[in-house]
Amino acid sequence: MNKPIKLTNLLWLWLVLIVIIIDIYSKKEIMHNMCLYETRQLTSFLNMFYCHNYGIAFSFLADGKNWQRLLFISISIIVSIFLLISISYNNSNSMISVAYALIMGGALSNSIDRFYNGFIVDFIDLHVKNLHFATFNIADCSIFIGVILLMIKNFNYQ
Repeated sequence: MNKPIKLTNLLWLWLVLIVIIIDIYSKKEIMHNMCLYETRQLTSFLNMFYCHNYGIAFSFLADGKNWQRLLFISISIIVSIFLLISISYNNSNSMISVAYALIMGGALSNSIDRFYNGFIVDFIDLHVKNLHFATFNIADCSIFIGVILLMIKNFNYQ
């Protein structure tokens, strides 16, 4: 028996919109106020480092001669449609809806960036002394938090 669609679940889409707005605004601010590859130290472990990512995580497939741009945008749209359907049928837990909305917001925002710019703007640089983690952005943080929430929820079921 199919679960009915709950339109109230779609109210979580406000979170998708907030993630997109904050991410796009932060990227525009970085692009307008910093030079490419410029670094600004914020704390002993956090820098703002403006760079372009033509690939996905850790610049994977960044040298793909632009075919990857369409692939990544397509995957993002397909995943977002799946998450939208999942949110609309979720009858049991708002934590799952929040996780899906965070992932969808991050994926769509990075796709918007990739569509308009041809690359993703990254600027958050976490480091310990000279050991730097990959540079990322607000959309990436949103996706990461969404995945962590799903893992927490999954571990609570076992």
